[in-house]
Amino acid sequence: MNDLKPTDAPARLALSWRLLVGAWLLLLIVLRLWDVTPPRVVGAQAAPEQFSAERARTDLQALTRAPRPSGTPAHRAAREYLLRRLAELGLKGEVQSTSVVGAWWGLPYDAAHVDNVMARLPGTDSTGAVLLMAHYDSVPHSPGAGDDAAGVAVLLETLRAMKATGALRNDLLFLFTDAEEAGALGAQAFRAQHPWARDVGVVINFDSRGTSGATVLYETSQGNARLIQAIAESVPRPVVSSLFPEVARRLGHSTDLRVFREAGVPAMNFGFSDSSSHYHTALDRLDHLDLRSVQHMGMYALALGRTFGDRDLRQLPSEDAVFFDVFLGWMVRYPRFLVLPFAALILLAQVAVMLRARSSGAASFRGIALGALGFLASIVLTMAATGAVLFVLRRTDPSLALMREPYEATWYRLGLTGMGAGVTAALYRLLRRWRTPEEVALGALLPWSVGLAVSSVLAPGASYFFAWPLAGALAGFAALSWARRTGRTSLSLAVLLLTAVPVIAVAAPGPFLLFVALQVQRGFVAVAVVALLMGALLPQVELLGAGRSFRPAALLAIVGVVLLGVALGRSGFSVEKPRPTGLTYAVDQASGQAWWLTTDDEPPPAQARLFPSQTARPGPGVISPYDLAYVTRAGSAPVESLPAPTVELLADEPAGPGRRLRLKVRSARQAPELTVIVSSETTVVRARIDGRDVVESPPHLSNEQRPWGFRYLGVPSEGFELVLELAEARPVELRVIDRTYSLPGSHEAPDLMSVPFYLAGSTFDSQRFRF
Repeated sequence: MNDLKPTDAPARLALSWRLLVGAWLLLLIVLRLWDVTPPRVVGAQAAPEQFSAERARTDLQALTRAPRPSGTPAHRAAREYLLRRLAELGLKGEVQSTSVVGAWWGLPYDAAHVDNVMARLPGTDSTGAVLLMAHYDSVPHSPGAGDDAAGVAVLLETLRAMKATGALRNDLLFLFTDAEEAGALGAQAFRAQHPWARDVGVVINFDSRGTSGATVLYETSQGNARLIQAIAESVPRPVVSSLFPEVARRLGHSTDLRVFREAGVPAMNFGFSDSSSHYHTALDRLDHLDLRSVQHMGMYALALGRTFGDRDLRQLPSEDAVFFDVFLGWMVRYPRFLVLPFAALILLAQVAVMLRARSSGAASFRGIALGALGFLASIVLTMAATGAVLFVLRRTDPSLALMREPYEATWYRLGLTGMGAGVTAALYRLLRRWRTPEEVALGALLPWSVGLAVSSVLAPGASYFFAWPLAGALAGFAALSWARRTGRTSLSLAVLLLTAVPVIAVAAPGPFLLFVALQVQRGFVAVAVVALLMGALLPQVELLGAGRSFRPAALLAIVGVVLLGVALGRSGFSVEKPRPTGLTYAVDQASGQAWWLTTDDEPPPAQARLFPSQTARPGPGVISPYDLAYVTRAGSAPVESLPAPTVELLADEPAGPGRRLRLKVRSARQAPELTVIVSSETTVVRARIDGRDVVESPPHLSNEQRPWGFRYLGVPSEGFELVLELAEARPVELRVIDRTYSLPGSHEAPDLMSVPFYLAGSTFDSQRFRF
């Protein structure tokens, strides 16, 4: 082996030069992470044609006064507000009032009476309509500032700014959908039933699951190259990645956009996801909403509305693109057909670099293989160490035990990152005892090449994440080899500085975005990417002394532990940071019994007295049997005097060997939600729910294990009609359960909040019927 290795010269540099490299790396990381923060808020005095989140605040205040589940008074107030605002902006708002049944999730089906609000801004020579969309309903118990009053306010402010700049070529449709939280039912109703849906040439949807963070493009339709081109040409500071749609397609994202994406309409989904501890809870309030995130969302809406407003929408379908943002809002994009040739070129270059390292005596194939195995082991051990720390933290911090995303998420992210980087650096130091820095560094790039090969075939949109950092690292090795042969130490240092740029530009946001997307509970995945990222920067890590001393590793680990200590010190529940709880109340009118139910493993002290001893859970007809499995405890409760839901038999007639029932279902207490379950063993052939057909093919045998039924939101005051066609002529039993979104009595405390789950904080009123 040669006496002088590629990294020997930089390793002998003075401490000041090492500090320079460390400062350079830190500067690149900080700048890159700054790119994934939202921009400053534009004030209300800005020019009329600009988007201003400060102006949108007025709409947010009006929309977030109370939770807005479909069918509630607050929901009706929001609808009336939208119609008034559209009139103020010079457009006639329309309401699509209809019923719809969705079968995305199977049984029990989702049904609703929806009231979509919409308006049309005509174009001068339209080639189709640009649909800008957000939903105005919220989940129970949440004011829905981020989800999705922010999107609604963005559309209103965008409409105002559009009106200030004159007509565009294409029509602009502004659609405020209903019942998105019930399975995108409003969007399904619009797509299937409204004549305007036939005109839609492109869809831009806004829907978030947090109250802060950058607004990102997290989903697109297939054939997205021209959509991405429009973003690159018009949106300042976009945060985009073709990795996100790859993940979204595999996870089956189910926002309103899914309706149009599955129909083949060009479509994009935007939203922000940080501070997800507020998502679907009482904390999703305006005072927690970061207006910078709203500003960022508005920048997309206005820029893309104007861009697509003047494009020929018939030309939008195209091939898929690979795309991502880098420093200062610049975007890289190229056709997907280049993925495999690009990957092959990089992998061939990697083979060439390894052959050159072997011929020069800097590394052996055996050493590189052992370096790869060692670094893979270090990634696994780092993940395991992070998982072990999270296991301990969950037993120390109650918010981690009860919430996927704790209130102190930022401190936990930083602490876990520092600790994980420290573990990786320590394991690198151990590897360096047995292998040369070249062998370990080249071995650490083999996981990148495997990721590149696999993603290029199975998920081409994700391939860039492996391709560009790997290309940068290999270019660095090649340049360092040349610098070694020429004896230019200063050039070696410059190469190390420059080749860090593509690695950090592409990969540095990865751990942060993974923390946001997967939340702290799955932080070991983000920390694994931190370790992988360090593998692409091992020459720089070596220069900083991590290969010769445990001090850098110890420093990183100590910083991580201190930050985790800060998170623990700030943890705990309070009025400002309430504990989530799953308490609910259910009464069975047929038996004259009532229960307190909870989904908590350990109820909070204020509720523990409701469960003095383990009480048998109620039968499957008191609440939906599909939800009963989540109940962990039941306690006897006083029976509240509640009017029971009613079912009136309108007709009973033969249908082949079976029968057809026509029923009128009502909630006597005007509950906004109602569930119907066929609780006897009966075969359902087809049904008609409020005029919408459901055909069972093959006919469904309703039984205790898998009963036939549906949940209906936005129940009209007069009720709705249900037609059931049954295969048998024997009697059938129905369970009808209505739901209101509050608890009887004074069982809600200021330091408690309902969990973001279907059962919590509600009163269920059940009755049995036999026909």
